[in-house]
Amino acid sequence: MAIQSAAIPYRYDADGQIQILLVTSRRKKRWVLPKGHVRQGMGPHSSAAKKAFEEGGVIGRTSVDPIADYERQKKSRDDGELLRVQVYPMEVTTEAPVWPEMHQRERQWLDAREALLIVHGTGPRNALAAFNRAFNPGYDQSFKDQQLGAR
Repeated sequence: MAIQSAAIPYRYDADGQIQILLVTSRRKKRWVLPKGHVRQGMGPHSSAAKKAFEEGGVIGRTSVDPIADYERQKKSRDDGELLRVQVYPMEVTTEAPVWPEMHQRERQWLDAREALLIVHGTGPRNALAAFNRAFNPGYDQSFKDQQLGAR
């Protein structure tokens, strides 16, 4: 099974509330976490940070330990490769005005609840829920249960 890594880029707003960066997928323009295959010679957390820069134009400190992982089926013309995605929190320190995929993707900062509602896919939603439980003291577990149960 191939390994991918994803980042949950986050920052604190002026009120001390967490904001999460989501990017659009290239083809279908769905809101997703920056992710990709782990690059040869890189640790998964470093690879997640690299994807966050390439896809969302952000730089920061990435946790060495994943906050969550999930499996997903990669959709392709030939086969559906099964992938394991390891998800790493990344505290953003710099937001670049120019980045490699800026003409292919949009980026948007959202509060934790908005991000949970619009991110595409059960695996990323569960990863964001795990992030919120660990990093966001104002996170309401009943909200997560209500929203994820309705999907």
